[in-house]
Amino acid sequence: MKPSGRAERRTSWIFSCFFMIDACGAQNKVVSLSSICLRKYMESDKPTIEEQITAVLIDIEQKGFSAIQPFSIGDVEERMMRFAQSNGVTLACEQLYMSAKQLQHCMRASKGAKGLVVSAEELVRFPKSRFKMDLYYDGECFIYTDEVSKFIIHPNYKMKVNREQVKLVNFITATRVKDPMEFTLPKYKTVK
Repeated sequence: MKPSGRAERRTSWIFSCFFMIDACGAQNKVVSLSSICLRKYMESDKPTIEEQITAVLIDIEQKGFSAIQPFSIGDVEERMMRFAQSNGVTLACEQLYMSAKQLQHCMRASKGAKGLVVSAEELVRFPKSRFKMDLYYDGECFIYTDEVSKFIIHPNYKMKVNREQVKLVNFITATRVKDPMEFTLPKYKTVK
């Protein structure tokens, strides 16, 4: 199915924002180019998940933080729900959430210095690409992996949203996989 014109335009500006940010070395060029992207985000009726992630990443790039509230990136996958029910894992809700704090955490400089940072494009694509990834449970968190990167999901994460303490199924961090054999260790259970 071909995406609608609006969806196609939105996707193209999202990735052109990252291309422009990555391609420009000078800070002032990054700020002016990403301001264009943020303006388009603010003008849209209801931002897509990709636009929300992009806006957070641009905020982090420009200001070092983002005030955008946590947002849903879709339903918890059926295989995760089945696994949780049959293994006594409590899922806080039926939606999977991302927050600016966690996106900032996975982009921090200490990870960058070690070559462990997942690209902005991978983070933007994650809400859709997760369905094609392998899924594991390590006794505490769920891990999506494509054998190059891994995305950690906490099933019952406590956080503040609008000054209120809530529990969510939440994206925690993303990192490069150092050892592809990691997921053969006994602590990882395959989620099918």
